[in-house]
Amino acid sequence: MKFFRCFTLLIVLFNIGFAQKRYTGQSIEDILKLPEEEISVSIATVVLAKEFYPELNIPFFLQTFDYLADRFKYYFGSYTNPDERIRALNTYLYKSGVWNDSITFSYDDDDLHASKLDNKFINGYLASKKGSCITMPMLYMILGEKLGFPIKAVRSPKHFFVRYIPKDIIIDFQQNIEATNGGGYIPDLQYKEDVFIPDKAIDNGVYLRTLTKKEYIASLLLINGNEYIQRNEIEKAKHYFKLAIKYDPTFSSAYMNYGVAVFDEAQVIEKRMWKEQEEAVKQIRRAASLAFTKKEEPPKTKNNEIFESEASRMANEQMPKPKVQANENVERTIATVEIKREIEERLDAIAEKYKPEIMAKIAEYKKYTGKAKELGIVLKFPLQFFQKQAESIKQYRESGGY
Repeated sequence: MKFFRCFTLLIVLFNIGFAQKRYTGQSIEDILKLPEEEISVSIATVVLAKEFYPELNIPFFLQTFDYLADRFKYYFGSYTNPDERIRALNTYLYKSGVWNDSITFSYDDDDLHASKLDNKFINGYLASKKGSCITMPMLYMILGEKLGFPIKAVRSPKHFFVRYIPKDIIIDFQQNIEATNGGGYIPDLQYKEDVFIPDKAIDNGVYLRTLTKKEYIASLLLINGNEYIQRNEIEKAKHYFKLAIKYDPTFSSAYMNYGVAVFDEAQVIEKRMWKEQEEAVKQIRRAASLAFTKKEEPPKTKNNEIFESEASRMANEQMPKPKVQANENVERTIATVEIKREIEERLDAIAEKYKPEIMAKIAEYKKYTGKAKELGIVLKFPLQFFQKQAESIKQYRESGGY
């Protein structure tokens, strides 16, 4: 509450409203159509968040970003050296002090896989002050954009970090910034070794490449797409995966997730086919059973009493029963064969009706997942990666961080 009371006061003092004027209700598709230099990462992130937080007040959060940037300028605006700027940002975000009212942002180590919705979107990070490898570098990116710092996003398997890329070459300057670990430096080689990134993935620009704003937003689309999958909104998810591919053709995870979504659709169609086949079998067997029942019913009088004279009763008792039974067995056997044939024909007819659509989905699945593998996607994470991440966060906290 202290943070937001202070924020409200400074909004009045500084009359910050520039960000609000720039947001005009545009969709994420509208944002991606803009020239690179006109794109606002801050607007894009809250637009994406609003899809799952319908009551989200976008102008308020845009003003919050402006406030955070202005407060940083007030305390640390004199720094011009890239290394000093990074250290100042790390202090501002992760070290308790007057510059942040002793309110710091930290990693939610109870959710290493970023499964909570709040750990996927920037509003959740600002509200809880706990984040993930999605939201922590996201705020770093937003502040860099507001401050005019050349901070760019970088993609690793199921992970983001950022780079500060100065205009001039600085000897021994460490560009990578790991936002989940207090903004410390981690070399590309360690990212590569920790999750076994194949060389071809790096050569193809899938991982460890500095992203443009459009490519970064394309990466974030995967998060929304996956949420739509969880909510069984497959078409919306597929749209976002396709959009991600459009703006970053190297994004292997978008290809993979699109393929998996299509395969899920194939399974849904297959289940529909099975249900129709099951119902057809029931109908055929029900009809056959009814036919036998009618055939075996004895003749009845008008008042539904069985008419049977004593003579006919005695005559029936003397008839050769085994022969009649044998005839009935033959009839039943023939009928059973006919029923089986009818069932097989009906099942084949139903399968042929659904087969083209299922096969088309499977072909599309193979095409997109094949492209993901061709680019060099990392699908399996070693358990040591998450253990190492947890240990790294623990060490940072013990050293006085967060």
